[in-house]
Amino acid sequence: MSENDGETDLAALAPFSWQQQQWHQILGQFRANRLAHSTLVWGESGLGKVEFINSFSRLMLCQQPTAERACGSCKSCLLVKNNSHPDLQVIAPEAGSKEIKIDQVRAVTDFVNRTSHAGGAKIAIIDRAHRLNISSANALLKTLEEPSNNTYLFLITNLSGRLKPTIRSRCQRLQFTVPTTAICRDWLSGRLQADVIDSAVQAASNRPLLALELASSGAVTNRQEFIAALTELSRARAPIQAPVNLANKMGESAAIEYLLWISSILIKCILTAQMPSAADDSGVGLCSLFSTADISRRGLAVALLCYQQELSTARKQLMSGANPNPQLIMESLMWRWSELCRQSLGQAG
Repeated sequence: MSENDGETDLAALAPFSWQQQQWHQILGQFRANRLAHSTLVWGESGLGKVEFINSFSRLMLCQQPTAERACGSCKSCLLVKNNSHPDLQVIAPEAGSKEIKIDQVRAVTDFVNRTSHAGGAKIAIIDRAHRLNISSANALLKTLEEPSNNTYLFLITNLSGRLKPTIRSRCQRLQFTVPTTAICRDWLSGRLQADVIDSAVQAASNRPLLALELASSGAVTNRQEFIAALTELSRARAPIQAPVNLANKMGESAAIEYLLWISSILIKCILTAQMPSAADDSGVGLCSLFSTADISRRGLAVALLCYQQELSTARKQLMSGANPNPQLIMESLMWRWSELCRQSLGQAG
């Protein structure tokens, strides 16, 4: 999920209930003139990091801010809302590209070296900063090493480990964590129908904005269909093409996330000898099946952990700029899953 999705409707609501600590932290630094020139904004996707920084940028540029928020009605606020404020620049991978290119970073460098139009702060936001390629990352590093006065860079990412260590080391860190189930459900109440909230929260692993997107796009139903097809494959009742086709429908990246989720549920159930909680009820069928495995619990957990490593590798391949074949990757993963089940559950080859 790109955290820009739904920005128009949700940015004005930030900070969200699970972001209050981060808001007061960065606001206090800004009020005390201690805000770092470069901040790495990181945490899992679906937590509203972009909306948070957009809202904070409005406050920084606002001509009549309240104690904790932008006024929303001054000239500066209206310019930001219309994406036309001369002292705010936002870059992200361009349409059809998986990378942030060097020309985009050079534009940021030119921007930060210019004089502020309004005489106040200048703000540059780099969304999905982990998409910087080698050349653009090196170009950005020079900007980070020589910050100009009253200029602030926010690098937003859900994969901070993919950023160059030299970039990370030059940034203050602002981390966002996944809220509790109760907080997630409470925020979704009134935004989703009551009968889909639990499924959406479960599918999104307590990430509220992702839960909203999944429910709105029908992805919750897609996940249930995918897990059902995976269960049938695990019982040797369906070919690998069934889950492969569903993965193609919903997106192979989403399918890999579901596989990582269900394998984690299985490992937990195997090691604790307990069935999933009500919040994880999509995994009941698979947990019941794996409870009859012919190998030891430890052996089965190790096999699943090895499979998770393959899933992580596949996820990196899909996110790379090397244009991998998603269907071939998914076919390989489903074949490996069927082999794991065959070997662990004593199924005929």
